[in-house]
Amino acid sequence: MYKPKQVGAAASINMWDAHVNKANSSPVQAREYKRSSYELVSDKIMADRIRNGETIGQPYLKGETKKRLKKFQHLSEEDFDKYGKQE
Repeated sequence: MYKPKQVGAAASINMWDAHVNKANSSPVQAREYKRSSYELVSDKIMADRIRNGETIGQPYLKGETKKRLKKFQHLSEEDFDKYGKQE
């Protein structure tokens, strides 16, 4: 049976992911979102946790997410060293 509420929730999640991906695609896009009062704080929160050596999820320690954090949040390889080899 079709339940519009579930479809609406799924569409909402996909829209959020689209906004996150667009804002994280380049510094220019990130500035545009910031200028329009739209701010993505999840990467900033994770970058602060990495700098402080706090527990974070595995996806933030490798691959494209790690590259994005290094590029846009100005993390260095030394910040990731405390988590050991992940790739």
